[in-house]
Amino acid sequence: MHENEILSLISPKIGHLVLNLLQEGYLGLCGAKVKVNELNTSCTTLVAKDSSCCDRFKITIPYAGHTITWEVLFDCNYPEAPPDFIFGSDDFDFCPDLYSLQSLVQWDYKDPESLTKVVEELVYQYRKYQENIIAKAQRLQFEYSSLIELTDVKSEDIEIQVSKTENRLGPINFLMKLHVDFSRIPAYIVKLDPGEDAAMLLVTYNSPEGTRITPMVYLSPRVERALGGSSNLRIPGFPTGSCLSEYVPDVTRLLKNKVDQICQGYEKRKEFVAAFLSMFGRSVLEYDAESFKKVSFLFEWNDFFFVIHIDLPALFPKDQPSLTFQSVYHEYKGQPYIETHQDNYPYSPRWSGLEMAERIKGFILENIGAFQKQSVISCTT
Repeated sequence: MHENEILSLISPKIGHLVLNLLQEGYLGLCGAKVKVNELNTSCTTLVAKDSSCCDRFKITIPYAGHTITWEVLFDCNYPEAPPDFIFGSDDFDFCPDLYSLQSLVQWDYKDPESLTKVVEELVYQYRKYQENIIAKAQRLQFEYSSLIELTDVKSEDIEIQVSKTENRLGPINFLMKLHVDFSRIPAYIVKLDPGEDAAMLLVTYNSPEGTRITPMVYLSPRVERALGGSSNLRIPGFPTGSCLSEYVPDVTRLLKNKVDQICQGYEKRKEFVAAFLSMFGRSVLEYDAESFKKVSFLFEWNDFFFVIHIDLPALFPKDQPSLTFQSVYHEYKGQPYIETHQDNYPYSPRWSGLEMAERIKGFILENIGAFQKQSVISCTT
């Protein structure tokens, strides 16, 4: 349901509270918005003919990789009275400490942030409630306590949700914020994706004994694009006999190494292009001045003019650039005549950009005569 539609149905006496929740209610580790749905009214049938009288609704809150749904009950005739809350059926024993809910105890319906603050305080107490549940399960308590004690993950970086039935606990979700510095990622990669840079690890235990453990990593849109998409990042499975305090640092290192690889590749491509520009600057046709993935030159050899295109792969310098010779005179099947060389010229990822430029220059000089002859033969037959 769209924000405007929700507000058109909400009683005007509490509309400012719901509006603030919709616009400012970014809760939980993932920072996703709270959703409002299933609007209803406590008014009599006669009064309820006015469509703008809803004062009861459900809120859906992102939490631990899933969502929790609570019902909020106002009395629009007495907005100065704080709202009541009905929690989910799985959380029948969730009893918040009312005296710790300062925004509820000191309710001020004139303050637009009042409802948002109450929900934030309730979510905090819900996290503590979930921590108390796993304290009763030896394996889960060990996983949680060792993770906090032995890694840089803190309690505020973790959300836990335990599903409960009459006979058992499970599945159990651990959602953790991973401490990875994404600020070094080149700006051109993430400029089109607003928002926070973040990586979350969700580890699901099928049971308190950990008989089956499933990890998943979630990346913010900016980070996912920078790393080449979620399919380009494959985290290892959860090893048998391992624990969170061992596994989480492994995944964190994987992400840090990926960021290092991207940053180093960018700097090496920049160095490579700079070396070519310093050597052949007067011959440059165009080059990618943002990501440094391509550069083209117009050269002349014995009155024969030709273009060299150099394309640098994302994993440069590990992967070798491709060199494309293009004749400015000849066409083949309606297209400029070209020859591409991928891995048949001298190359080492350990060379400096200047040495790579020198080696490629030598390769061009050794092969341009053959390319000229072949372009004439291919385009006249």
